[in-house]
Amino acid sequence: MKPLSGRLFESSRYQRAKLLIPLALVVMVTVVGTLGYKWLGKTQGASWLDSLFMTITTISTIGYGEIIALDASGKIFTIFIALTGIGSLFYSFTVIIENLLSSRLIDPWGERRMQHEIKKLKDHIIIAGLGRVGRQAAMELHEAKMPFVVVDSNSESLQLASQQGYLLIAGDATHDSVLEMAGVSSARGLIATTGDDASNLYIVLSARALNPKLYIVSRALDEFSIPKIIRAGADRAISPYAIGGRRLAHLILSPACVDFFDNVMKKGEEKFSLESITVGAASPLRGKCISSLTLLRETGANVLVLVRENEVIPNPDSSTVVQVGDQLLALGTVEQLDRLENLLAG
Repeated sequence: MKPLSGRLFESSRYQRAKLLIPLALVVMVTVVGTLGYKWLGKTQGASWLDSLFMTITTISTIGYGEIIALDASGKIFTIFIALTGIGSLFYSFTVIIENLLSSRLIDPWGERRMQHEIKKLKDHIIIAGLGRVGRQAAMELHEAKMPFVVVDSNSESLQLASQQGYLLIAGDATHDSVLEMAGVSSARGLIATTGDDASNLYIVLSARALNPKLYIVSRALDEFSIPKIIRAGADRAISPYAIGGRRLAHLILSPACVDFFDNVMKKGEEKFSLESITVGAASPLRGKCISSLTLLRETGANVLVLVRENEVIPNPDSSTVVQVGDQLLALGTVEQLDRLENLLAG
């Protein structure tokens, strides 16, 4: 079976070729009618505009009246122009409607439009699989106004993505060509959330080979699959069941802490947020001690944790030197965190 893009191309080329015939016939009838009426009205001083007007009113069935007086031969000529012109016009409309309907049937998700928009994306997220976990991830990214592309082959998932207005690719994310269509080379990250660990493993392998710098997070149904998915190239692999169980326990042990982190981790809100911000190579703060910085006064955001490689430094002391690549976990409003990010990125 040919891929959708190939069928779309062949259908589009066929429909264009099919549409040329009636359109060419309409043009030919218009030219012949204009020349004929010009000849019929030469003794009456008919202009080219008069001749064209007679032709258009005849084939469009408007019938404003005769500008050029017609004898028997003129009436016969008008009958010929009316029959061929009206027929060609109706045939053209039929082909146009058929083209619109067939395009919608062949491409129900608007793949050509989607591909055009996806090609313009940079630093976006790819969600491979729009099941229950993928839908939740898509909702979070949508609320955070983070651009993302959904890749799935299930018709129900595609219908849901289309209803929500998500950018989507109808295909199997385990195929390199599908990931390339989703813009994996220019993407910021990928979330593999299919309901099969083997599929997630293949997706991670393909994505890592296509973009070595891609940040990849994968779902794992079986906790024993987590090390394998990590070895395949994922930066993180998590089990939703394990996370759900820990969350339920934490809600019993310390519900206030869970509620707090739910609020600060939710993006797109005007409330306080917890954000991880990386120190850029052009940052004017690199190489300086925390004590010499007035981040709280300048931005209003409070730095809680410094992450350097695999080392976590809570409440960094005044002697800590900021280095390129450090990640600062800061608490503040959206505006405060934006100011801090601009300052650290340089």
